[in-house]
Amino acid sequence: MPKKIYCPFCGSTTIKHGKTKQGIQRYKCKQCHKTCLSKYNSLAYLKHGSSIIKQFIGYMIDDVSLEVSARNIGIDVKTAHYYRHIVFNALKDYQDSIKLSGTILIDETFVRIREKQYKILRPDGKDIRGLSFNQLCIITMIDLNGYCVAKVSSRAMAQPDDFKRLFNGNMGKLLRIIHDGNPKQVQFMKQYDCQIINARKDDSLEYTTDLVDSLHSNMKRYFFKHAGYRLKYLQHYINFFVYRYNNLSKSKNKNKTVLIKIKNRMIEDLYKHVENSNRHIKYTSYLKDKGITEILKHTR
Repeated sequence: MPKKIYCPFCGSTTIKHGKTKQGIQRYKCKQCHKTCLSKYNSLAYLKHGSSIIKQFIGYMIDDVSLEVSARNIGIDVKTAHYYRHIVFNALKDYQDSIKLSGTILIDETFVRIREKQYKILRPDGKDIRGLSFNQLCIITMIDLNGYCVAKVSSRAMAQPDDFKRLFNGNMGKLLRIIHDGNPKQVQFMKQYDCQIINARKDDSLEYTTDLVDSLHSNMKRYFFKHAGYRLKYLQHYINFFVYRYNNLSKSKNKNKTVLIKIKNRMIEDLYKHVENSNRHIKYTSYLKDKGITEILKHTR
């Protein structure tokens, strides 16, 4: 016997009332005549079907600008902004599931705080305070398998508790940690029963931070391509960058046919992430998303 669908507005019984472009069954209430859906998620109320959404995801993976993506697909730029946020929302907890193992490299990189409302001024109010106080710290870690994590920690230099708070859940079975001598990392690294190597003091030159430095360069190029993004959304952009990097990092030396197959699998996987997010994100919700505003306003 088919499961009855009751109206979420008044609780009365419903009847079938067609389907959405995504193939989701729509129902109409017999009492209040309002419509509802059998499946309620981020895709349920979009005006475009799965093919358009997947095309858009493909352009995100290829790092195509929002304006070009919207023009090529034939959608409004405002709609493209909204769709990008839906993808970002689906990856909100993506990094929580990443486990780094073996040899990992740890470092920080910084992003300048360019938005006036978040800049810290000197006591006389005539100029901004020292540069370090007007930068955001991004802690990054990467293992030799090519998997990375990257999270915004704070303004200025990250503190020992930031490393523990953000990354304890990402640590798998570790053999060694390679770092650049930053004393703020020591408390975090000493938690783990593994070899700790300061690459700057390694006279053998066997250990370097080149891999994590390369990761930072890739990340900065990614930010540059998206110049103009609102700073409060920075972690959303980083989450997508990490997802993209973790899926593509091993494919650099492979032929284009293999690369296309990998990207197609990423499109399907990201679409499933969006489909399974089980949350309808309205455009107004996107505009009200606070992102990392709390970090931006915190001045220690």
